[in-house]
Amino acid sequence: MNYRRDGYDFDALWEDGKASAKQKKIMDLYCDDQIDAEYYSNELKKKAGFGKGGEKGFDGVITGLQMQMYLCVRDFRQRKNKQGEEYGWPIAIYSTPEHLWGSDYVRSEYKENPIDSAKKIENHIMDMYPIATAGQIKNIIGTRPGERKVSIKKAK
Repeated sequence: MNYRRDGYDFDALWEDGKASAKQKKIMDLYCDDQIDAEYYSNELKKKAGFGKGGEKGFDGVITGLQMQMYLCVRDFRQRKNKQGEEYGWPIAIYSTPEHLWGSDYVRSEYKENPIDSAKKIENHIMDMYPIATAGQIKNIIGTRPGERKVSIKKAK
């Protein structure tokens, strides 16, 4: 989180003009007094005002918030009908890292230099995937704090 957020909690990111209004609509649902909130993706989309007659680009906004570690998938669950029976495909449940690991822990990590955090991520990836090259790792985690560089090949 320290590396992906570049030291910003979401409120500071918004105040510095580095977050979009669409991101704010989503993150407002996770305000401090509702830090324990978790939402099915379809519920989050509706409550934040996306979809029919509302904002566009929900998937892109969610992806950006995940890449910056403001939201993460907590679980996948099936919906339940009126009888309490599960049905359909499992749906992503979004939550904040603060809810999952605690606000104190998340804030405590901000004291570390983001570059040191990146080194820890690189080392962990190398431990898990020793065949990964330095260039591949940089493409995944980014070249600067808060950035993610990905090379996308266009289909012919």
